[in-house]
Amino acid sequence: MVSRQDAPPAPDGGAPIDTVPVPVVVVDVTEDRVLQVNPAAADMMSCTPEDMVVVPFSRLITGDDDTAELRLGDRVLAVRLIGPPGWRETGGAATLVVLDRLELAINAMDDGELKAECEELRQTIHRGWASQERLISVWAHELKTPLTVIQSYLEILTGDLDEGLSAEQLSFLNITKESVHRLRRLVLDLVDLIGFRSGQMSIETAAVDVAELLDETIGEMLPLAKAAEVELVHERPAIRISVRADADRVSQILRNLIDNALKFTPPEHRVTVRTRVERDWVIIDVVDEGVGIRPSDLDRVFEEFVQLKRRGDRRKQRGSGLGLAICRRIAEAHGGAIEVVSAIDEGSTFSVRLPREHEVIE
Repeated sequence: MVSRQDAPPAPDGGAPIDTVPVPVVVVDVTEDRVLQVNPAAADMMSCTPEDMVVVPFSRLITGDDDTAELRLGDRVLAVRLIGPPGWRETGGAATLVVLDRLELAINAMDDGELKAECEELRQTIHRGWASQERLISVWAHELKTPLTVIQSYLEILTGDLDEGLSAEQLSFLNITKESVHRLRRLVLDLVDLIGFRSGQMSIETAAVDVAELLDETIGEMLPLAKAAEVELVHERPAIRISVRADADRVSQILRNLIDNALKFTPPEHRVTVRTRVERDWVIIDVVDEGVGIRPSDLDRVFEEFVQLKRRGDRRKQRGSGLGLAICRRIAEAHGGAIEVVSAIDEGSTFSVRLPREHEVIE
């Protein structure tokens, strides 16, 4: 078994396991769901991959790794699941190498051959994912430049032609500008995600004054707060506090957290940003008085492509589900973390933990 928590395979049959001769079944252990089945596994059961995908994982495969059975309708096949022990408790996406016992006996594979077969499979899957990520990265970077140009000219047009256009024309232009901005944000999120996955995302750290960074970031978010009729407050620390961080990346985290807080906070309520210190750590809290997050959803808010629907969501367009996942990766790249506590109808607090800088900033 090869476990891959951060890149679940596409269920549309486009993942590289389709070309692997060894039977492979991809499952989500947490949701008891079969995500993908390659042709070799389907042939072994004399069915189509779609026939196996619709069956819950707990019904498709029963038993432990050494005495497992693959079940589909009246057909039962004794199989062996290859992988390290404990995979059933890991949760998330997992790729299982399923080997027919009879086929193993015929081929007389010893442990060394079996390990070599699994390693070859792992390398094949890894190469396939790396190829897909490179393709996505290239296209995302190619999209970035024209989108930036279009956005720049739209900013100029909406600023200079507001008196020369009808209200309807200006409305159309503003809708176009907002759509381009949203598309560019999605592309940038995708570039960030691929960068972090490939290990090519650079974090350039320096001593950063937290209060100054927060003043600048909150200033950028004030127009959004005004439009949402929500008070955005910065509780500045009584002492000067610094972090060892990449200022642009930390600002990216804060903009995302404040933006989410504003979207889920009712009008005439407050979003507060505050800073506190715990020994060698600086914690920045973004506290809202919004609708809160269900306890069952708290563990999912930082997952990639997860878009939780919450009561009071005022968004006309939903995002990519990457914002909070990228925030977590940025925080972890600093050696820190990001956490959330929430209560329904009482609000949420997202806390970013960053290493404290003890040197005095000139």
